[in-house]
Amino acid sequence: MISNPPKAREIRPAPPDPAVSDLLTLSSARVLVLPSGGLHRGYAGDLCCCLLAAVQGALTVSSYARSDILSPGQALALSQCGEFDVQSVGEGVGMLVRLQGDLPGRLLASRLSDGAVLFPRGGGAVREAVLSLSVLEDEHAPVSGTAASAYAYTMLTNLISGPAAGADSRSEEPLSPLVEAAVGIIQEEFPFLEGLDELAERLEVSKSHLIRTFTKQTGVSPGRYITHMRVEYAKLLLRGEDPSIAYVAEASGFANANYFAKVFRRETGMSPSEYLETAPRQERKGPPKRAPFLW
Repeated sequence: MISNPPKAREIRPAPPDPAVSDLLTLSSARVLVLPSGGLHRGYAGDLCCCLLAAVQGALTVSSYARSDILSPGQALALSQCGEFDVQSVGEGVGMLVRLQGDLPGRLLASRLSDGAVLFPRGGGAVREAVLSLSVLEDEHAPVSGTAASAYAYTMLTNLISGPAAGADSRSEEPLSPLVEAAVGIIQEEFPFLEGLDELAERLEVSKSHLIRTFTKQTGVSPGRYITHMRVEYAKLLLRGEDPSIAYVAEASGFANANYFAKVFRRETGMSPSEYLETAPRQERKGPPKRAPFLW
């Protein structure tokens, strides 16, 4: 469920620190908006890995060695496979992240088959990384290359810690349309969600059914996932120039600064003020310009 029309976008972070670049560089992140039958052509050469997530509609991905069909919520890693084509079955939206360096291939090596790995539930990890990068770019372009590399590493570890195709019969199944829709709403609208009652109402299911289904398929409750998204966004805001903790709490969707501080400490092991002293800063003037949405 996407509330607004999708928009094509490309994010190009600055080069990371030389100590990091040979290991892991996130060179670009793109939102692909494809009409029915639309085609995007990409290339994954030496020490290059491309990660594609299907967000809306089914996408076919073809390289010299193999062909895959991605349903919404699924992701595919393509490592040093040469040219590849992404084509939409109907109207489609995908997110494509291009990584350079030695680390992606090493992390994915044991799972690669014909230069690719299918992650049946990996779309959320790719989508979350692109959403975070979009927030950083909106606040201060270009995105720090070192910060982009950190998000790339988190994305990769989230992918490899989850199931890959063939792991077992249950984990090969993609998320159900209900859970995929819930993840989409949470990722796009977490600052404004009143709670699980509102989420269940929008999805036209009971709250208990939503919690049971979401938790069974993802391993985490929808309430905890909302909290995760709010805390991660709060971290982004806290890296800005002279951020107000009260503002960060409100912008991230917390009821007040005291509750925000309590949840932040529980999730990170430190208070927002302590995080302010240790987090890398993004040079920025003024408060954030917009909410963390791609569309």
